[in-house]
Amino acid sequence: MITAATTVAVGFGFSSCDIDLLPLNEVVYENFWTNKDDVESVVAASYLGMQSSSYVERLITWGENRSDNTQPGNSISEDLRFLMKGSLKTTNAYCDWAPMYKAINYCNVVLQEAPVVKAKDPNYTESDYRINVAECKFIRAYSYLTLIKTFKDVPFTFEASLDDNQTYRLPQTKFETILDSLITDIEGCKNFAPNRYSEVAKNTGRVTRVAMYALLSELYLWRASDYNLSKAEQNEYYRKCIENADWVLNYKINQYETNDIENLDLRTVIDKEVYNEYGYPLLAEELTPGTNNGGPLATNSIFGDGNSFETLFEITFSYRGQQTDNTALWNMYGSGSSSQAVIAADKVLEGKPENSASYSNERLFSVPSDYRSISSFYFNESSGGYNIYKYVVDDNQAGDPNADYGRVGTTFTPATQTQSYSYSQEPNWILYRLTEVMLFRAEAEIELAFNMDAIAAEPEEGEGEEVEGEEGAIEGGESTEGTEGTEGAEGTEIKTRASSIAVSGSNLATADELRKDAYDLISAVYRRSNPVVKTQPKYAPTQPTTYDEYHSLLMNERRREFLFEGKRYFDLVRSARRIGNTSEYRRALATKFAETNGGAVANKMVQMDFMYMPVSKNEMKVNPALVQNSCYLDELDNIKN
Repeated sequence: MITAATTVAVGFGFSSCDIDLLPLNEVVYENFWTNKDDVESVVAASYLGMQSSSYVERLITWGENRSDNTQPGNSISEDLRFLMKGSLKTTNAYCDWAPMYKAINYCNVVLQEAPVVKAKDPNYTESDYRINVAECKFIRAYSYLTLIKTFKDVPFTFEASLDDNQTYRLPQTKFETILDSLITDIEGCKNFAPNRYSEVAKNTGRVTRVAMYALLSELYLWRASDYNLSKAEQNEYYRKCIENADWVLNYKINQYETNDIENLDLRTVIDKEVYNEYGYPLLAEELTPGTNNGGPLATNSIFGDGNSFETLFEITFSYRGQQTDNTALWNMYGSGSSSQAVIAADKVLEGKPENSASYSNERLFSVPSDYRSISSFYFNESSGGYNIYKYVVDDNQAGDPNADYGRVGTTFTPATQTQSYSYSQEPNWILYRLTEVMLFRAEAEIELAFNMDAIAAEPEEGEGEEVEGEEGAIEGGESTEGTEGTEGAEGTEIKTRASSIAVSGSNLATADELRKDAYDLISAVYRRSNPVVKTQPKYAPTQPTTYDEYHSLLMNERRREFLFEGKRYFDLVRSARRIGNTSEYRRALATKFAETNGGAVANKMVQMDFMYMPVSKNEMKVNPALVQNSCYLDELDNIKN
């Protein structure tokens, strides 16, 4: 297993001039680990590990390019084309997991050596230490979570490698075991991170407490999505997902209501209609007529400017004049020409205007005036193809202010002119933002509600029998450790206004109340991006009644909201793990995967392991303890060649 790391940074600005290139073994053994600065330099290297083009490229490739949102363009490598068409080989370059392990190893090194430094350097305080622990454990956990979502079972260690030439021969650890370890790890330090850093220059791109709780919410959601668990066991995890999501939502509500953010009057940028109706402070997604503002304002703030109010954590490439090229994003999404694009938007997202009827049941943006379609992709009329917009288009190029986008009335016309691409902003890559935590909660509520129905209907359990832990209330107003504006200080109370749906404690919410709250959360996300709908009393579709209807509503909303953000493929995997089969996964990807070697791929798609990547041939050669993905055992004969 390749875990060696090769660079160390000496500042949190992350600009290239701040990097001191040294082999890790030299850093460790040559007069290092004596003071606070030594620790923070390697912490910074952990962030740089996430910022590397190979790390970000895998977030895009593993989570998005394999999904039904994208299709290969013409300028594409053979490895990437095969990956996107479901025809993977163990020799495929994208099976390389080393970028994730490099970031993990930096974190392991810090967590091993930081206690030693704390004993040596009185300037390295307990608060400093706790913050660094939280940062490294977040990066480590997120990297491991990405690995298991991609490969399922992977080598797992918290042991540091101090020698660049060291090779580990660890067997894979089970998916569920890794998740349990990560949950325990993050639970133990979630309050170590500050709400905000006192040094403003260091405040962007660093792990805060809200990021820790967002990560925990996702960890619990994945842990609950296990077909082999009983419904009561699943519900324990769903409740924990909701509790952690609520901490995030309540924190952001408090931040808005107290206007507690540097140099920004939040009351001028929050969508008041959404906030007043649902209580969630989302940025207003609206246009300024007659100005070249590049389209929807919330989109520009989130993806163009970066580090918006809605961002919970993002990998930072541009901040206050410090810029580092996000080359991975540019390489994947950056071409404005359909004939040259490496990755193009899939036609079913909008459907070609001349053939829209063919996609009427598949089109994702079938409702009028959804701003997210304009800000995410456009139809290139000259070439007849769809190109990706989100992230890579300069906000001054994102749209023609004189074009008719159908923003008035009830009709919607997609952008069809050939816009030019610009790469002047070095966009950040967002890992968590507020709407995702809202939809984490909604997903957990839907699953919890229907599980409660099923438990109540079990005849052997007795009608109305209560399952221990099935009732209670989310403690909305509980105090949290940590004070705004200080590193590691404690004592601020977070006021609650988010949903008070009870899921733990003594006031059990009914299944219907949970479903209604989930519907309201989805509605709030939807309405922010649909101005026509805002004239209507509620979300355009009526509230669902069946599980399948709720599930489809949620999955489609996640797909629209997080289009091209590396979420879609993993959403399909999580859903398959929850139901114990690949039926939904196959429906989503069968057409795309059938275009290359369709018969062989279709036969394998019924197997759960097909959703995961094979272990790289190179890793199999180095580490005899590894076991190959069962869908790729036919290649074992070639492993030693």
